[in-house]
Amino acid sequence: MKVFLGEIPIELYGKKPKFGEPFRGKFQFTPALNTRSRFPNLQNTKGLVFVSTLPNVKSFACSTQVLELEEEIKARKLQAKIIHLASCGQNSWMEIKKLHSHLKAKGYSLGKRNSMEVQTMKQILGVGVINSNRLAHGLFVLLDGKFIASYIPKQQYGVPNIKRFLNKIERRFETRGSK
Repeated sequence: MKVFLGEIPIELYGKKPKFGEPFRGKFQFTPALNTRSRFPNLQNTKGLVFVSTLPNVKSFACSTQVLELEEEIKARKLQAKIIHLASCGQNSWMEIKKLHSHLKAKGYSLGKRNSMEVQTMKQILGVGVINSNRLAHGLFVLLDGKFIASYIPKQQYGVPNIKRFLNKIERRFETRGSK
């Protein structure tokens, strides 16, 4: 998949998950925000789970994605868990912890982890950046361990449009519920 960082084209690898596809794999990513627990087994997780991928949690766009996703889910009164995955190391989360201590989402670092494990996660989500250790910005939603929505912005420079993504999900389920 080709995306852009400003005007610079970036090639992603992996395959964007399809609706209804189960999450596969168990991972041991480093706990970094609001948890000391190992990464959850998403294929066995019940309920609604948002997974957010972040290239560099120290950047404005990434920290805004972390904040806006939680605020928007809370404002819509969605009963959901939020998990953030960042390319950078565990210490990169310090500023978010200081500035936004009210956040409840869990964050994990892929930095300094088994490279095969990281490559597998990038492959599953379709957010691997070719010739880079980074993840692309992405938002994924699972319900009872199965993907129900995914969003990898074509424009990677800036904050993904979280409101539009959530509106699309809500419309999709309103339409399915009325059939």
